[in-house]
Amino acid sequence: MSPYQVMGIIACCTIVFAGVVTLLTMQGVHILLAFLGVYLFAVWCMLGMQRRARESFEARRDFGSHYSEREPLIGRVRANDFQGSVSNPVESDRISQIRI
Repeated sequence: MSPYQVMGIIACCTIVFAGVVTLLTMQGVHILLAFLGVYLFAVWCMLGMQRRARESFEARRDFGSHYSEREPLIGRVRANDFQGSVSNPVESDRISQIRI
C-alpha cells in the first residue's frame, strides 16, 4: 500500500469515529461516555479480527503443504538427484524408474 492509501484509510476511520461520537452526543449520550464506548467497541472489533486471523493461520499451518502450495520445496528429494551419486549402474536404473 502506498502512503497516500494508508493516510486516506486513517482519515476515513477518523471521520467515521468522529461521526459516530457526534451522533451519539446528539442523541443525549454524554460526550465522554460516547467517546469511550465507540473506542472500546473499535478495540473489541480489532481484537476479534486478530483472533480470527490467528485461528486461520494456525489452521493453515496444521494442514501443512496440503492446504497451502506456497511452502518451499526445501528438504524434498527427487529420484533424479541421486543419479550422479550412485556408482552402480543397476542401482542407477532402479532409482531412475522411481516416480514421485
